[in-house]
Amino acid sequence: MTKRFIVILGLAFVGAIILFMDSCRRAGSSRARSAASHRSVDSGRKDSHALVKAVTTELNNLPTAVVLELKPPFPILDDSKSADGQPVLAICSVTPGVTGSPYNYLSVPKGNAQFDTLGVRAGDQVRYFVNYTQEDPEYGVQQLTHIELPVRRLDTENRQNGLILDAGLSGPMPIPSRIEIWRFSDKRMIELSKRIKHYLSSPKQFIGWEPSPDESALVLLRDRLNQWLRNASSDTVSWQPEPLVSQLLPNLQEAKRLRESLTPKGQETGLFEPTDPRQLQQAIWSRDIARWAKGDGHTDLQVAAALFDWTVRNIQLDPPEGSGIVHQPWQALMYGHGTAAQRAWVFAELCRQRQLDVVMLVVKTEESSAGRWWLPALWSEGHLYLFDSQLGMPIPGEQPDSVATLSDLVSTPELLKQLDLDEDHTYPILADNLQQIEAQLISSPLQISRRAALLQQKLDGDGFAVLSADNRRVAAELKECPNLKSIRLWPQPYQAILDERAMTQKQRQQAAMRFVTFAQRPRLWKARVLHFQGTKEIPISQQNNPLAQPDLGHKNATTLYLDPRIRPPKAILEKIEPSKRVLYNRVKVDASYWLGLLRYDLGDYEIAAHWLQERTLQSEPFGPWTTGARYNLARTYESMGQLEAAVKLLAHDDSPQSYGNKLRAERLQQELNTKSE
Repeated sequence: MTKRFIVILGLAFVGAIILFMDSCRRAGSSRARSAASHRSVDSGRKDSHALVKAVTTELNNLPTAVVLELKPPFPILDDSKSADGQPVLAICSVTPGVTGSPYNYLSVPKGNAQFDTLGVRAGDQVRYFVNYTQEDPEYGVQQLTHIELPVRRLDTENRQNGLILDAGLSGPMPIPSRIEIWRFSDKRMIELSKRIKHYLSSPKQFIGWEPSPDESALVLLRDRLNQWLRNASSDTVSWQPEPLVSQLLPNLQEAKRLRESLTPKGQETGLFEPTDPRQLQQAIWSRDIARWAKGDGHTDLQVAAALFDWTVRNIQLDPPEGSGIVHQPWQALMYGHGTAAQRAWVFAELCRQRQLDVVMLVVKTEESSAGRWWLPALWSEGHLYLFDSQLGMPIPGEQPDSVATLSDLVSTPELLKQLDLDEDHTYPILADNLQQIEAQLISSPLQISRRAALLQQKLDGDGFAVLSADNRRVAAELKECPNLKSIRLWPQPYQAILDERAMTQKQRQQAAMRFVTFAQRPRLWKARVLHFQGTKEIPISQQNNPLAQPDLGHKNATTLYLDPRIRPPKAILEKIEPSKRVLYNRVKVDASYWLGLLRYDLGDYEIAAHWLQERTLQSEPFGPWTTGARYNLARTYESMGQLEAAVKLLAHDDSPQSYGNKLRAERLQQELNTKSE
């Protein structure tokens, strides 16, 4: 009875629930849809948050993403491996029996190649040592001492001494010329070789070609950023299109590479471009450098002065025409040199990360209606403090060790006279030039975009970096400055993109040669990145994690700079074939010089002097770092109190910074004279 009652009661209860659900189905359908919608939104927000967190982590961990292990190419066939130990001489013709064949058939008349015996296969690279004339559609005729051609397959009729190439020549090579065959045993090395060859041979110019050791992490970063951005439309951010874009020169606004990204729609809706991750990496480098390079500075001016000094010491000054291979701040930082304008740009980006506003000042001249670029200036508390990146020093004010403001020079133009060396060598800016000053705001296409503002809004704590330019606020404040005639955008960040795409063949070859030192010696790239990173304590959010460790960037950079694979002993260098020795030696010289700069920053002046004097200047007296090493050695002597030695180096100088160095020598000599009285 009881059991039957329970069953009936249970059935009745289930039936009641079904009836209740049926009666509420229509009424609850809208609530269900609403709940589902909320769950979808919540899920999307969680996914967005997770993606941003992943992006932040990846940005901060880029030094750990450097691929270090590369297997260099090795010879499959050279003179020593031929059938008779003699050079293998090949001719190039059309493939026998193939109508319309290109000139892609290599054969060895002497018969000493033994391709099949040595295991030559598809993908191997033939080095054909011919004086080959290549006609580039854009840059004309070029003479090449040898060319590299990929193997397609061996000739089935002549496997030992005939092979077919993947690429053909423009004509036959009837005179036998020496060949070697090399194999890349590492996928990374194969990719590096292909990328550099494509960059050099492609008539179409492009940027972002550099196969850096951390490139795979940057590619993944862009994918995640765009995945997040596509779902971030509901996020709000205080952003508006940059109105000053309309004042850029027409050639910039209408350039194909820039046109779309500069429109209001392009600024608002554009996704992250292939070159954007490198720009984000640039922001991280600038942020990290600014954290430790500011020293003990507290005020805006103290911090800016320290960052300017770091920039001058670490970015060796190029002549005004530039090297042709530095276009962006990240390149100036990684390569360690740049023009006065590129120095100023680096300085501005460092200051941006400390939330300091730096603008470029342009003076009007009779020679140019657009004016002449002058220098970067810190905008702080209603004043423009002047830093001359060509001189390598701030414009001095009336008081000792002070920095002049624009107002100081306008009200007391005699201050400019202290920048004259003598009657024949005077400072190029005169009092009349100060009557029509234009301030130009510094921002790249990425920094004026909505995507940069959205991403910056999502960063916080130790992962925060300034990615977006606050031009609207700065422009509004500058309008209150009485010494400015107008406010515009600095055109250099936009012109630099076009200049990089318009590099000549010679400049591209120089760029490839420079970058290959980092691509083939990735430890040098990692050392640089760790040098920029500096020492970071364990983040507050991780301090309860027993496995968390501080980032010892400077210590680890020092270890890498000293690595025998970066700085091989002289005895080993002498055994390397001359064509490779150039690269190995350049890497070694780079590491020695940068190690000297790092020891200076760490206050180890005697060690810094050793690396700059003995390991750089004495080792390579006419090397790539001669002017930078001389200047930094002088600064090191100055910090050690050896003013006479510093004056001697600075006063006898013919570098692009010689004018500023001689001014510095005069001031140090005055200090010496005062002490001796």
